[in-house]
Amino acid sequence: MLSLSQGKESCSSQLCPQKFFKKGTALFTHSSVQKEDHAPYLAYLKSNFNPCVGVLIKASWVLAPSHCYLPNLRVMLGNFKSRVRDGTEQTIYPIQIIRYWNYSHTAPQDDLMLIKLAKPATFNNKVQVLPIATTNVRPGTICTLSGLDWSQENNGRHPDLRQNLEAPVMTDKDCQKTQQGSNHRNSLCVKFGKVFSRIFGEVAVATVICKNKLQGIEVGHFMGGDVGIYTNIYSYVPWIEKTTKEKMK
Repeated sequence: MLSLSQGKESCSSQLCPQKFFKKGTALFTHSSVQKEDHAPYLAYLKSNFNPCVGVLIKASWVLAPSHCYLPNLRVMLGNFKSRVRDGTEQTIYPIQIIRYWNYSHTAPQDDLMLIKLAKPATFNNKVQVLPIATTNVRPGTICTLSGLDWSQENNGRHPDLRQNLEAPVMTDKDCQKTQQGSNHRNSLCVKFGKVFSRIFGEVAVATVICKNKLQGIEVGHFMGGDVGIYTNIYSYVPWIEKTTKEKMK
């Protein structure tokens, strides 16, 4: 369990990514025509390090990858475009960060943390909660991969555009045959059928939404081909529910 004061400390080399990223070096290419997709549950975890994405699962709680614990973290909700404001923008600091107890780099399937916000989010058309999946998903199910991209006019370090695409869930057997999946067990594997440019991979396809519920969140350093590795959320429902109920006050 990490307090806000701990969040201001420097990260160790094992816990944080390097303090830079280079846009345009990821594996994706996209159309020159971009539009904002509907994904009001996405939260951008803004810091001085590499971008990360979480999901608003309750008014005061964001679920995110544990490797996204970063110093000076701010949770951004609503409109992410800095040049065009529409009144939906919200910046909320965390008051507590709780990592899954078994998380380590040798157990990447436990790459989860809960962020308690200093105040509840204000709901609007661009800020909504997303329920978590309480059952497993069948292989072959077509799910939505929801994440953030950089709009064509954005030359900054922070993404500003919600993007969705569809992709099928793989069988565990097929996943284990891939280079990415061979090192990750008890995780959710997705086959990318489409790729897009000018994107930082772990932000672009950060979440898996199946039947309008959060099924998966990306595991750190999962890129390297056409397969995405995600933490399977349904396995962690008891921990999520217990933690968020205990910390309500």
